Amino acid sequence: MDDLNLAREMSIEVVYVDEHLIELAATIGAGHWCGRATAYTVPAEVTRFADALLRFVVGGPPAAFEAGAETGIGLIGLRFYRSDRAGHIACHARLALGGVPTEHRPEQVSRLAVEFGAEAWAVEQFAQQLAEIARTQAGRADLAIKP
Repeated sequence: MDDLNLAREMSIEVVYVDEHLIELAATIGAGHWCGRATAYTVPAEVTRFADALLRFVVGGPPAAFEAGAETGIGLIGLRFYRSDRAGHIACHARLALGGVPTEHRPEQVSRLAVEFGAEAWAVEQFAQQLAEIARTQAGRADLAIKP
């Protein structure tokens, strides 16, 4: 039962575009955990996150992105940081389900929080894909997760 054969990756894709906002869907499969959430943001925030990730990969400060909220509207929260003195990269990802009734109990909002590792080259590639998503308001960015 230990081998669930879940995909070890994270993806973010554009699922809806309107005049001012884009809706993103994030899917994460890390070890025994997987989840999917959607949240709204503006393309400029995705561009800022992509730029921050590119700076982070070459030794800059941690990079973070948050779209939505844990209030039932959907949340995608990502924070990339160095997990040790050797410079290994980790990401703390938080997802929360959206689409719950306006009058809901806090327990109705499903949440997932997971930490996973990633290689610098993969984070750089992910950042470049995110920048393209922000520019075109379409597409998908994928990040391979370390086993």
